[in-house]
Amino acid sequence: MSEAPGSFNVLSLHVLGTSSAKPTKGRSVSGSYLMTPGGAVLVDCGEGMQERIAVHDRWLRRIGSEDRTRLGRVRAVLLTHGHLDHCWGLLPMLHTMDKDGRTAPLAIHGPTSRAALRWVEEGHNSAPSLDSGIHPGDLAIQFDWWRRHGGKEGTLRFDVEWNLHPVDDIGIDGVEILNLDGTLFHAFQTNHGVPSIAYRVRTPSVPGRFNIEDARASGLDENAIRDIAKDSNSDEHRGPRRQERTLILSGDTAANVSSFNESIGPVDVLVHEATFDDAHEEQASAYGHSTARQAAHVGVEMGARLVALNHFSSRFQDLSHLGDEAAEIHPNCHLLEDGDRLQVDRDGMIRVDRRTADAWANILHLGLE
Repeated sequence: MSEAPGSFNVLSLHVLGTSSAKPTKGRSVSGSYLMTPGGAVLVDCGEGMQERIAVHDRWLRRIGSEDRTRLGRVRAVLLTHGHLDHCWGLLPMLHTMDKDGRTAPLAIHGPTSRAALRWVEEGHNSAPSLDSGIHPGDLAIQFDWWRRHGGKEGTLRFDVEWNLHPVDDIGIDGVEILNLDGTLFHAFQTNHGVPSIAYRVRTPSVPGRFNIEDARASGLDENAIRDIAKDSNSDEHRGPRRQERTLILSGDTAANVSSFNESIGPVDVLVHEATFDDAHEEQASAYGHSTARQAAHVGVEMGARLVALNHFSSRFQDLSHLGDEAAEIHPNCHLLEDGDRLQVDRDGMIRVDRRTADAWANILHLGLE
């Protein structure tokens, strides 16, 4: 039950929820655990997220996996919007972190609007009315309540950085919101009827593979060779630099997002919602969602090498037709399942592993052309 072979993975996404709106048999609501060179982050945190993380981590430990989804390692939580199937698991998780004795700070990011921020700053103790133009579930309002009800005594014993990003201020080029030791996170406004954003995760470029034979041929002694080989910032006696690796996680959105084009790239993987099929395209548009075919079109527009589809309507038990519709548009589409691990390595190799009873099963392997 050893790990699959391959070079070090700079991005490793553990998908822990692929259902829209409500859990179904075998599919939980939104939430993923992402490992990056700068540390672990959660992307969305629907109900029961902390239990899903724990169950997945116990399975990883049992099979001897090098990856572990430990809650204590999470440095940031990135929420795509304020609908409860994407954020309702956050407050219980903060309580658990507090009870577990967490001391490290935690950054929480999410979208809002200027109007909602003003509402909170004015000290209103009730949710805004529907005719106010402010969504009652806006994250500014939820953050304000969570901040005051975080721990057992009303406050948490570790520092939480509550970061809200007004979508009114996010242009077509997005905005950088987080830098985890060189791994950059940008937010881009999406279209879901409430303040919503997608996240682009981009790792730094790194030196190429060390060529020990080339170093020896240059006359260096073994001690000097070891020193150069250990220097992760040196390009000396190395192959071409390994390029940045990029993952985009869309959250809930209709397909007409102005930022989702070739300028956002290059893109290794686009994780995009596919709530509906072709027969429900009109409903998708009305509710700020996408069909599988539309998601595939987005992947083509931004030049994504792989389009990974999730957030499926509970009306669908068999998802195969969604994959068929997407595959007519983009050559590399994949239907995610709960428990899948999507990895991108330093050299651009993409693989998806599926959780079985006692091991990972590789179901997709995509190299550079």
